[in-house]
Amino acid sequence: MTDDVTNELMYKVLKKIQGDLSDVKDDIKDIKEGQISIRNQLHAMQGDTLRQERTIASLQHDVDRIKTRFDLTDA
Repeated sequence: MTDDVTNELMYKVLKKIQGDLSDVKDDIKDIKEGQISIRNQLHAMQGDTLRQERTIASLQHDVDRIKTRFDLTDA
């Protein structure tokens, strides 16, 4: 009889641990998905920054050509 009670208690404890572990795994999965989302957003922002830098460089080149054409360069 005592063994049955002990086994039942152990079973309940193990089931509780199993449920808690499942919750922890779900939380870790959510955290990883959040990290991936943040990384994707950061990557997109870096791409935007590079495009802006290219556009600014192109505009600077055009301004330099205009200055040269109109002889507006600093001496």
